[in-house]
Amino acid sequence: MRRPESTSMPAWLDDAEPVSTAALLYREFGDVLIPIEAVRQRYFRNRKAERFRRALREGEIPLPVVKLDSSYKGQGFICLYQLAAYIEHQARQAAARREVMITTSDSDRRLRDRLIDAVPLTDSRPATAGE
Repeated sequence: MRRPESTSMPAWLDDAEPVSTAALLYREFGDVLIPIEAVRQRYFRNRKAERFRRALREGEIPLPVVKLDSSYKGQGFICLYQLAAYIEHQARQAAARREVMITTSDSDRRLRDRLIDAVPLTDSRPATAGE
């Protein structure tokens, strides 16, 4: 099968307002703290619940688990901002790997650069006193 000469983004995407990953996640989940199981079902459904928790615990999936209750059985959550940063990091890495997978024609290079640049960066700096 022959590959098209030019691979470009749809024209309507050029004029789209940028929306942060965090805002999209908030729209999806409706809270800053997302239950672990909701994150697993949405983004890691290929993993069973216990394997997902183990991957979090062992750092295979580098998302910290937040507990508001110090008891052992307290519900675990993933912070929306950290999930947003992780998704953005994974998306940028995938776009960067595209350079290796595709021949380096000008249109491919431009597309790869646009794919990398299209990923927003969540500003997750800690708040300072008085904010």
